[in-house]
Amino acid sequence: MKYSRYILWIGLAFMIVLSFYLSYLIWASPANKDQSLTEETEESQTEDQEEIIAASEVFLPLKTVYLNDDEAQASNTESLLEELQTNIARSTFNSLDVQSYDSNEELAQQMELSNGIEMDYATLFPLESYDEYFNMGLSFEESEDENFSFQIVQVDFENDQIRFINKRDRLLATADIQSSLSDIQEALQDDSIDWYDVVKDERFDYFTYFNEDPVELRKFSYIASSRPYTVFRDAFFTNPENLRSNEDTEDLNIYDGSESMSIGPDDQRVDFQGATSEEENFDKYTDSYQYIRRLGTSYGSIRFLDSLQNTVDYHIFVEGFPVFSDNDEGKFSVEFSGAGQDNQRSVEIQANLNMIRVPIPSDSEVEVPSGRTVLQDLYYVGADPDELTSLVVGYHWEDIEDTGVVDLEPKWYVQYDGTWYNSEDLTQQLQESEG
Repeated sequence: MKYSRYILWIGLAFMIVLSFYLSYLIWASPANKDQSLTEETEESQTEDQEEIIAASEVFLPLKTVYLNDDEAQASNTESLLEELQTNIARSTFNSLDVQSYDSNEELAQQMELSNGIEMDYATLFPLESYDEYFNMGLSFEESEDENFSFQIVQVDFENDQIRFINKRDRLLATADIQSSLSDIQEALQDDSIDWYDVVKDERFDYFTYFNEDPVELRKFSYIASSRPYTVFRDAFFTNPENLRSNEDTEDLNIYDGSESMSIGPDDQRVDFQGATSEEENFDKYTDSYQYIRRLGTSYGSIRFLDSLQNTVDYHIFVEGFPVFSDNDEGKFSVEFSGAGQDNQRSVEIQANLNMIRVPIPSDSEVEVPSGRTVLQDLYYVGADPDELTSLVVGYHWEDIEDTGVVDLEPKWYVQYDGTWYNSEDLTQQLQESEG
């Protein structure tokens, strides 16, 4: 009995000492100041299982124009663009022949199309990337043409040809199509396609179709929320399970080795810094897509919009139109540095955690002016035609203060001197600079 009591006291003393020791480890450990981020919410675990976005979805052209005799209609319907691209890729082509022209008039004449379709991008896009992403099986007659870029692709139903047009350099690549075009033509007859009438006015632009009259487009309202930072963490970091946080700053800052990501507490802006692997064949489209593809369907439809130098911009699309905002909501900008030692490049991704979630039922519509009117107004206040590289309809993201609601209103957007502007804002800026 005496020995049992003695052993009990020794055990109690040992437990007390052990308790103090463990407390010391907890408070003295550096992990308290620089703790590992391993928590997972049930929501983020579900998102991890979402499928990767295919390149054929991300790099779709913006719209298609269907020309049949004297009638021209355009559509931004994504399902139509996907079906057309799939059917075109199934075709068999001869080798592409590239021709150059001395004037826009000459090139426009060679592009004349009375029965067929054309699809366009907002910026020049490498034919090599297009061939890879859509599995086209294209080849060139001359090897020096393999770096060809284009902005418009045409399929001519009368002459059984495919054409790629580089309007900046006035180049045209043409190949005969050796297979049937019936699947492409049948896809255009679907009653669910949203078509609107368009025209081409060579007084303003030799190559682009615009709506001649104002059109009514839907205005959308959504309940907005912030995605958990784990969506970007898991998509961008090489080893997302072994990250650290820095609690000495107001922003959330997580990092691991050469990779880091900060998130602003007020505007929810995301800034990721990292580095590419040591590659000899750097490709800004493929390398930037590797980050975007892992976002899955968390943000809805994410598609390529444009590229300038070593920056590639992706946007959320709603009903086939890109979303623009003032705080990078709905935008994913991927920028690469020049090649350093061992061909490694730094990469910076800017985005935003805020996103649209739940649609609010509404039949509200907004009248969008004709593209011809927009161009006419811009040129009237002194816009330089050489600096105006693209004109698209997009949805403007507007937060309704203190409601958690976002309105998406259709407007014309202009890429001018390398920057996207609301056409009304650009008109006002040019007017003020002229005054």
